[in-house]
Amino acid sequence: MKFNRIIVIIIISSSLNINTTNIGNFLVRIATIIPLITPKIALGSTESEINKIAAEITVRIDGQNRSGSGVIVEKQGDTYYVLTNWHVVNKVGDYQVRTPDGKMHPVYYTLIKQVPNVDLAIVPFSSSQNYPIAETGDPTQLVPGTNVFVGGWPRSGSNLRQRIFLSTAGMVTGRQQPVAGYSLLYDNLVRAGMSGGPVLDREGRLVAINGIVKLQKNSDVIVSGGIEINTFWNWRQQVSLPTVSQLPQTIQTPPNPTEVTNTETTNSVTTTTSTKEKGIETAVNFTLAKAITDEISGIVNSIVALNAYIVMGSSNGMISVWDIKNGEIIATWKAHPESVNSVAVTPDEQFVISGSDDKTIKIWKLPKNKNVTDITLVGTMTGHTNVVDGVAIAPNGQILASGSWDGTIKIWNFRSKELLQTLEGHSEIVNAIAISPDGQFLASGSKDNQIKLWNLATGKLVRTINTNSLSILSVVFSPDSQILASSSSDGMINIWNLQTGELIHSLKEHIDGVWSIIITPNGKTLISGSWDKTIKFWELSTGKLKGSLSGHNSYISAVAISPDGQTIVSGGWDRKINIWKVP
Repeated sequence: MKFNRIIVIIIISSSLNINTTNIGNFLVRIATIIPLITPKIALGSTESEINKIAAEITVRIDGQNRSGSGVIVEKQGDTYYVLTNWHVVNKVGDYQVRTPDGKMHPVYYTLIKQVPNVDLAIVPFSSSQNYPIAETGDPTQLVPGTNVFVGGWPRSGSNLRQRIFLSTAGMVTGRQQPVAGYSLLYDNLVRAGMSGGPVLDREGRLVAINGIVKLQKNSDVIVSGGIEINTFWNWRQQVSLPTVSQLPQTIQTPPNPTEVTNTETTNSVTTTTSTKEKGIETAVNFTLAKAITDEISGIVNSIVALNAYIVMGSSNGMISVWDIKNGEIIATWKAHPESVNSVAVTPDEQFVISGSDDKTIKIWKLPKNKNVTDITLVGTMTGHTNVVDGVAIAPNGQILASGSWDGTIKIWNFRSKELLQTLEGHSEIVNAIAISPDGQFLASGSKDNQIKLWNLATGKLVRTINTNSLSILSVVFSPDSQILASSSSDGMINIWNLQTGELIHSLKEHIDGVWSIIITPNGKTLISGSWDKTIKFWELSTGKLKGSLSGHNSYISAVAISPDGQTIVSGGWDRKINIWKVP
């Protein structure tokens, strides 16, 4: 599962000491403890109005190398009370609350109160300003299919470590027996840092506190989990909250140019090409030829572009084959019960290889006739103990490699499906693998910030590169197998000399994680796709930025280029494929 699939997963630490056995049925909030609403927020009826409400009541919480969100739920005098997750503030130390007007408010840690047995905490801060307070809704009215909205301040994977406000739309998928209080399930896109943020109903009322992302039992649907607000108010009626006796000085911070308010609500598509020369981007000779949105139901995780076809793997476990010329679908099938994270195509274009959250690698026989939609499963490889996040096939079509969250790379005989060897050395999950065009080397990138270069034939470690960046998300070889490029979750792209391991260039224009990089068949240009929603073009020899394309309204997780270099294909969290062509 990629970090859409990821990086977004928040594990509730055992150190929280949460006892879930005593959590009973939720009670309806008692009217006598409804907080003073000052000022009262007009309920919204449109998505944009609800996003505005979310932005006004959601705060950012910073401190102790942690980040999270919270929602203002009550006020007593000059003391405001922010409801958040306990795991956001459970480490003793200094915290600050950033209100929507950009002001930073110190928090006295001794005044933070944990709600017993659930992953909730109340955080007081003091201010003479007049901030909106959340209006509470009734979560018992939420049934599967009901629209809900989640707000929060995730930490973007940028080299500036920016925080962005995000509000995403989704719907309730069901309920589960409470675990640390989490009972409400929904399919909104949620990122790490949104823990403690509000879950709002379609009238903009607070119905739950967001906190975890999990895979729904017996389903391939990634859903988020929240603690219904009645759990908090049931506790609140039994306790008194401390007030901040002395008003701390509020810190006024200037606007941060890297912070943006981002609502995942627009359906519009923009296509831009920027131009400079010597610091000014030069025109990129690709234009958007086709945007495919209607048929795709999952997040696009991986793409292979051939001269005639596109092969795509997505978060709903589906693999699809598309005609690259007109964007028409040729075949689609349920390949795995869980997310397909990586796809590869054999050099003879007869087989598709897929790696999945279900810990398996599968091989599929493609139909020769474009009108034939039946796909044959010809092999399943098992052996990884965790998510398979990358698959790659050698140029001779005989060797298959897979990288996994279990920290290993496995080498397989493609024809016999036999496991040849397991490569160990990474201390964290393996996010990315690639095989050099000459078939001699395998490169692996990991959350441990390292790139390892392996001899593909012997499995011996050739070199370890310490990148001094965050988690490595993608690696790619140049066509002559002399250059290795890597990208990471801090937005950095590095170009390495394959023979020496020396850094040649560092490319720093992306402001969020770069999940996919490719090099053009002529070896002259590197192309990158990022969570900052842009595709950028770089001159490989100099590292200069040549241009950018914008055509997605959400995170880009995959880019690919056809062997003839005439078509670029991109996909991501907006469940869309863009086909870019040279005019």
